[in-house]
Amino acid sequence: MRKNLLACILLICSVCAFAQEKYLHISEISLSGNEKTKPQTILREFGYSAGDSISESDIDKEMQAFADNLRRLMLFNNVDVSYSADSAGTVAVDVKVVERWYYWVYPILEIADRNLTSYFYYKNFKRINYGVAFDWLNFCGRNEMLNFKLRLGYKEHYAVSYQKPNIGRRRWNGIWLKAEFFRQKNDIAYVSECKPVYADDEGKYIRRMFDAGVGYVFRPHVNYEFSLSLTYQNVISRDSLLLAYAPDKQNYMVPAFSFDYDNRDSKVAPTSGIHARLGVKVFTDFDANAFAFASLGLQYNTSIYKDRLFYHGTLLHSQFFGSYSTVPTNMRIELCRNNLIRGFDYYYILGQNFSALQNTFSVKLLDRRDFSLPRWIPKKFREPYIQIYADIFADLAYCSNFAAGFNGENPLLHKPIYSAGAGLSFETYYDRVLKVYAAYNGNFNFFGVFVDYVTPIYKKF
Repeated sequence: MRKNLLACILLICSVCAFAQEKYLHISEISLSGNEKTKPQTILREFGYSAGDSISESDIDKEMQAFADNLRRLMLFNNVDVSYSADSAGTVAVDVKVVERWYYWVYPILEIADRNLTSYFYYKNFKRINYGVAFDWLNFCGRNEMLNFKLRLGYKEHYAVSYQKPNIGRRRWNGIWLKAEFFRQKNDIAYVSECKPVYADDEGKYIRRMFDAGVGYVFRPHVNYEFSLSLTYQNVISRDSLLLAYAPDKQNYMVPAFSFDYDNRDSKVAPTSGIHARLGVKVFTDFDANAFAFASLGLQYNTSIYKDRLFYHGTLLHSQFFGSYSTVPTNMRIELCRNNLIRGFDYYYILGQNFSALQNTFSVKLLDRRDFSLPRWIPKKFREPYIQIYADIFADLAYCSNFAAGFNGENPLLHKPIYSAGAGLSFETYYDRVLKVYAAYNGNFNFFGVFVDYVTPIYKKF
């Protein structure tokens, strides 16, 4: 009897709560500023359509999520989503965007090291890349990308790629294609005491790589997607120092799978939201040898105090599966390139397993300040902005099962890897972020000043 009475009470409470919940009817969604971008590309980022109902208690959160989704497209300099409701419970949604410049023909002049700090530390000023690139973004208004690259210098790179999302009636599907060719006269042969050792052959090309692939992306929801791809890689090495650590010819078929979840308010400088990514690649050569490489990343961002103090936490893990001793050194270096915490910019941490936890507290020193430039400047470049943050951080990592022959001279073996420091972050439009920070490297016992320039290039392959 008591159980029946309790069930009735719970049912009545649920019905009352449902009855008290007020729903609003979306009558229209108006768009402005999208001169190139198709309406379907913008509306795809909203979980509702005209004619749908939305809970009154959720409407502010859903509008904020809509604006964040549009910012992550990286198609607009400014996004403003607002709504108005009348007494009858009808809602009109108004979306205003300022489109970016989508045609980029630009010269390439860049350092070939992982970052600016490493370039000046090793003082090999010949490691410069130069050339020209062409990026045609959003050329049919559906967030497509066509890219050509001709890059000479330290690491020559010739590439063409194409990316097309939002295919099909529901716009859940996407594809990408790429073909790339690299060649170098100087390259990392191996790593000693966590520092790269380079090889060259009197101006001759010592390594060539051809890379071609195709991928399919399934995006059933605005916040997550699945990707499948198949890539062919061919690497030829022609230097005795390189050949001591790798076969002269490497041919791999590389099937890959990834899952990506993202509800951050920005891809480059987020202050809220979560980003989770899981990726798995299987490298199979034509002699039936195989190994796999998996990577996991989880980033959490939140406001702690009045949108003035923020916390950013990042958890990273990467791991090789299979016979690690058979993985060529050049492949280890490439796949472990992101085994990095702040203060270790000069070093390569190569191992079968790598885990890292990065913690950052940021204080907004300067609220977003917009500028209006003269009218003779094209409209898409006329309204830049800047925000400045002060950061304090502490990073911790661990790497195990280093390459054979490397354990004896590795100062990081079986030890926690840690650093701490503080710096400034300068954010401006077109998702450019400049970070300058001082860090204490706990394992090598030194302070250093480091520079990191974040650019908004997010490839699907």
